[in-house]
Amino acid sequence: MDQDKDFKRMKASFNELCDEDKILVFFKKLLIEWNQELDEMSDVEKRTAKGKSTFATFKQCARYLNPLFKFCRKKVLPDDIRKALMLVVNCCMKRDYLAAMDHYIRMAIGNAPWPIGVTMVGIHERSAREKIYTNSVAHVMNDETTRKYLQSVKRLMTFCQRRYPTMPSKAVEFNSLANGSDLQALLAEEKRNAGGSQQQQQEDKFFLMPPPKND
Repeated sequence: MDQDKDFKRMKASFNELCDEDKILVFFKKLLIEWNQELDEMSDVEKRTAKGKSTFATFKQCARYLNPLFKFCRKKVLPDDIRKALMLVVNCCMKRDYLAAMDHYIRMAIGNAPWPIGVTMVGIHERSAREKIYTNSVAHVMNDETTRKYLQSVKRLMTFCQRRYPTMPSKAVEFNSLANGSDLQALLAEEKRNAGGSQQQQQEDKFFLMPPPKND
């Protein structure tokens, strides 16, 4: 039943969806495209160590995202995470992955101060020392379930950057080869643009904005 409802959400107009449905549809479509890409791998590639590792990463990512999708369906996603993920989604749709990563880091880590220098001298613990390690830590990473699906969101952001490449100035660690080659993906995108089939391919694949032509 959930799959049928998700399919209807993905068929609906993206701009008319609520925030939770937009988050669900965006990351679910990326997950589907990643799965399709893995299915297109040759049997030889699938049997290699890299291929097996990629499949294992995908399965773990899909499993970790289930709680996030469940929260989105029930509309019980915490407001701070919902707002932060919407900023990430909007930036990714504009192919500004650097800004998306900035919002992601603020959500996952926050602006909590980190202890610098000596925090404990002598045998007695300072009364304010415990605050550095408890109240100042970003609360979203204190929850194991949240930590896992945010980790999977980061992986999908990396996949999205390669699948829908942008200029190096708006990419995160451009061509780091962490999840394929960003450079090769960008060159392939430019080649498709030269062929005049960019608009049709964008409609068939996803709803991201076309890549910027200049910085």
